[in-house]
Amino acid sequence: MCLAEPVAVFQDAVLEIPVHSSSLRTIKRSLLSGLTGGQLARRGRSLRVRALDRLNIRINHGDRLALIGHNGAGKSTFLRVLAGILTPTGGQWQLPQPFTPLIDKSFVVEPQLSGFQAVKAHYLLHTSSLKGFDAFLEDVANFSELNDFLHLPLQGYSDGMKTRLLFAMHTYFSHDLLALDEGIGAGDRAFVERAAQRLKHFLSSSGTLVIASHSEPMLRSFCSKGVVFQKGRLAYAGEVNEALAYYQHSVEEVQHA
Repeated sequence: MCLAEPVAVFQDAVLEIPVHSSSLRTIKRSLLSGLTGGQLARRGRSLRVRALDRLNIRINHGDRLALIGHNGAGKSTFLRVLAGILTPTGGQWQLPQPFTPLIDKSFVVEPQLSGFQAVKAHYLLHTSSLKGFDAFLEDVANFSELNDFLHLPLQGYSDGMKTRLLFAMHTYFSHDLLALDEGIGAGDRAFVERAAQRLKHFLSSSGTLVIASHSEPMLRSFCSKGVVFQKGRLAYAGEVNEALAYYQHSVEEVQHA
């Protein structure tokens, strides 16, 4: 695959999500709380949230792309589209291969499983065999520092424990296409520092990265390009430093308005 080959192309892509609620007040409250960040639209008698609006973007193999914007601007929604979890409802798009999602802690596996069972299921999903599993298990246990806790059900894990487990499992393997959400970086300070070092090594073997984060140092460190989302639309695209400057200026304008 050549570096200039696109791995994702969106032309006037739209994603509308139907809202199943009898209370318009409840819907508006959800929008204001940042659950979607989209715009309300009425289609006949039904209400929809336009989570992504006329999206035009091309991602090439080898890109390191930062998604920038306030909570609910559309960043996480776009990551889910790249991962094949959500599908645009309008426009044109090409996504030959979904991105591997490192998105949130709910993507571990069934909460009734133990940590060990989750680790085993994840390994089988990637390799289709248990050859080399012991080394994988040891690496995950050591990095996550869960050790004996791996024998407990996931439903009893704290958010921090789920984060460490998910991060350790996903960053063991290299991925050609990776969609990373900032939420995966949550945790205690010592873990975040270790995770940053592991992530640097991990990204060196990854082909394409799209990451959503509010951490400017993280985005400057790992990304060369940036796009700014506002209400489900792309407001700016360019070099990552320029995109961050654009976003900061837009925030300041809102604060002084």
